[in-house]
Amino acid sequence: MIRAGLASGDLDRIEDLFDTLWYDLANRFAPEVLRAVEGVPAAAFESRPRLLHAALLAQVRTSHAEGDHRRLHRAHQFYVVAGQRYTKRLGAFARPGDLITASAAAVVSGRVRGDYGKAEQVGAWTDAQITLGTTQLALPWTAARAAVRPGWLSAERGLTAMLGGSLDQATQLFTRAHAEAGEPPHAHYAGASAAANLALLAAWRGHLDLARTWLETFESHDPLPDWIEHQNGVGAATARTLIAIDEGDAATAADLLGRIGPATRAMELWPFVAFADASYEEHFGDPHTGLRVLDSARQRHGALSPDPTTMAGELVLRAEAKLLLRVGAGTRVLHLADQHAEVDSLTLYVAWAHLLAGEHHEAMRLAAEAIRYNELPLNDQLGLHLVQATANLRTGHPERAGASFLSAIRLRSTPAHVSPFLALHDRELDELARLARVANPLHGGRVTARHNTPPSGPLVHLTPREREVLRALSTGQTAEQTAAQFGVSVNTVRTQIRRIYQKLRVSHRKEALAKAEHLGLLRAPRFASHDRAG
Repeated sequence: MIRAGLASGDLDRIEDLFDTLWYDLANRFAPEVLRAVEGVPAAAFESRPRLLHAALLAQVRTSHAEGDHRRLHRAHQFYVVAGQRYTKRLGAFARPGDLITASAAAVVSGRVRGDYGKAEQVGAWTDAQITLGTTQLALPWTAARAAVRPGWLSAERGLTAMLGGSLDQATQLFTRAHAEAGEPPHAHYAGASAAANLALLAAWRGHLDLARTWLETFESHDPLPDWIEHQNGVGAATARTLIAIDEGDAATAADLLGRIGPATRAMELWPFVAFADASYEEHFGDPHTGLRVLDSARQRHGALSPDPTTMAGELVLRAEAKLLLRVGAGTRVLHLADQHAEVDSLTLYVAWAHLLAGEHHEAMRLAAEAIRYNELPLNDQLGLHLVQATANLRTGHPERAGASFLSAIRLRSTPAHVSPFLALHDRELDELARLARVANPLHGGRVTARHNTPPSGPLVHLTPREREVLRALSTGQTAEQTAAQFGVSVNTVRTQIRRIYQKLRVSHRKEALAKAEHLGLLRAPRFASHDRAG
């Protein structure tokens, strides 16, 4: 009967079949769907978003089976373009199924193009039209409910909010999508995808038990077809990876990262994958390799200059900062934070940089401020308490050191939660555990060898004006030209140059510029910032 309907040439009937079977139509009858729409003129698809979506899904299914990645990419790009076109004419779609299908495409299109605000505006408008409009509500036990793709729009809005950085809204929308989603084959994948992304958010925040609960929910759904599992299951796999890293299970983390594939793949959750990969290299692999792989992912996805106001941008910056610490580039961490002073989550890495440079009081100050005012992920909170504990231990305050270490121990999500403790040296970790009267958290766990303890090293503190003078010198300006640019005397500029040389421990301009380039000091700030060096 289904094949007969597809062969009938009746476009309304094909759309009805798509409503009934949803993704299962493409999964079981992709060749028949493609033959059914082969002669349909392009203009017909403008007013039939369900027909277009059915055809594109069939093409994706076929291309995946044939391993034709180029055709897969073309199908995805066509969907993005179609969504952009639908954005301008959503009001023309009277049937709920058409409106939701067109709107979901518009949301995805806006999100892929980085316009998270516009994508959410479209999603919220459509939600209001369906919920508050004149259209009769579809009862949960009727066939009409399948036609409105239950859970789909909420899941797409949730992903938009998550990548855009609105994590509370993302959690609410994913939770709603999971509750709305239908039974197989009626958009059940939307519920599975929502559960996977809720697990990812919980794992990224460091709430490992909560992440496991959502992973169990994800696994309770019927298995997703392999041609969409690589998109809708990435959140679950990345959540498992982050849990394994936090619990010191390097082998499992490496295996999972291998299954997910590199962050250079065409997937929307690539920033989370890149962050997980950087976290693995930070603790168990090679941080230099991690920086190279991260840079290739940023190049692939056009994020060499990430937007720090989005979650995607923040994840990239955090991944870079944690790897820089592990290669001993504390000055570059400070400069990265100065470039993006509005990213509070970089404070942890700045505090560690000061600690590793022996600037204990500045490290304690930054940690205390962040703990008090910032709503940071659990791993960050643990790390900041450990900065305080180590700084107090090194400055001769054992009681404070023990108290801070005990706070870190008590904040752990599970007894196996050990990743923040891997940054401590063995001797100091043993002493802090003794002072806190607790067991060393690394004893008896999965961690059998220590890797990549952050190296100590001095920091180069340049004032904002010294950085401006240095950048002026890098363009070939003389001291006289620089003085004229800033409206100061030549002697003032020459004094600033001497101070720059002293701080960089060099004796002439070429050497200063070479070292400044290595330390990342020649990049101009992208946003207004303050001088963390004081």
